[in-house]
Amino acid sequence: MEEITFPEIETLEDLLVNAVDNVFSTMLELKPIYKQYLSSAELKGNNSPFYALGTKDPLMVGSIGFTGEANGVVFIYIEFDVALEITSVMTGMDTAELKSESEIVKDVIGEICNMTIGNFKNGICDLGFNCRVTLPTVLRGNKIEVDSIQSAERYAFCFELFNHPLVIDLFVQKGGQ
Repeated sequence: MEEITFPEIETLEDLLVNAVDNVFSTMLELKPIYKQYLSSAELKGNNSPFYALGTKDPLMVGSIGFTGEANGVVFIYIEFDVALEITSVMTGMDTAELKSESEIVKDVIGEICNMTIGNFKNGICDLGFNCRVTLPTVLRGNKIEVDSIQSAERYAFCFELFNHPLVIDLFVQKGGQ
């Protein structure tokens, strides 16, 4: 049986950008603008690429892991005000009303994360790497930083939505390490 080579960053980038486009256009009729990705080397010593892009607190961070023949975790960072806008679009509720409904905002962001990373994971599976996703976790807070996972490659994918940064931080371990 021939061993399958783990996808290069360009393939992972395409899968992630397509996942964001599919979910945001289908569920929200929105189109985040993809700007760039930052590699592990570019992120060395910088645990907060989202702050470097001008993101302001408070943040909402959704995280989902995937495990199997490909292992990793994905963090999606957005400003709380952007989370309110996304929730407003998805639910039809007014953003002012949503400020007091943090559970609704958390649920919507969790679902957007789940659909986006599920779509990304399906692309990895289609390439021959069987894996499953974990349940989403959503946090709201200030000064949120994630340390690099020592044995993982890290890439930050930078988008713009409502003229604000949306950053997807991908940590991936190749070959089920």
